[in-house]
Amino acid sequence: MNRSDQDRMLMEILDGRELSDLRRVSLEQGLASLRRRRQHRLVLRTCALALLPLLFILAFFPRKASVAPDRPAGDVRSAQATSPSRNETGPIKFISDEELLALFPNRPVALIGRPGQQQLVFLDRAGTSRHSAQP
Repeated sequence: MNRSDQDRMLMEILDGRELSDLRRVSLEQGLASLRRRRQHRLVLRTCALALLPLLFILAFFPRKASVAPDRPAGDVRSAQATSPSRNETGPIKFISDEELLALFPNRPVALIGRPGQQQLVFLDRAGTSRHSAQP
């Protein structure tokens, strides 16, 4: 590179027009990036606030399991206790887990769930099911 080329390049650098354009573009890109980040955080906060009531409902009002009446034999089913009729009187007798399991001596059964919210599940292999236990 000869001396005149070096001088020309030095004058372009020191001129500042291209440098100010570079600064302006860099500033615009940085501001756009900050705006996108702020908008992203705002969307995340809004979604989190919208999900809070749903989480509250799920945490404090658990769903009750339901059994479909037309399930094929062999499916894992949870036993549903029938409610006594209104005119029936008498105390309700609570039994222990062992007493409950003893009521079904020749059937594979299990109690699944947290204490106080357990469900009795029959694990029969009378039919083929993707839910039945595999040996």
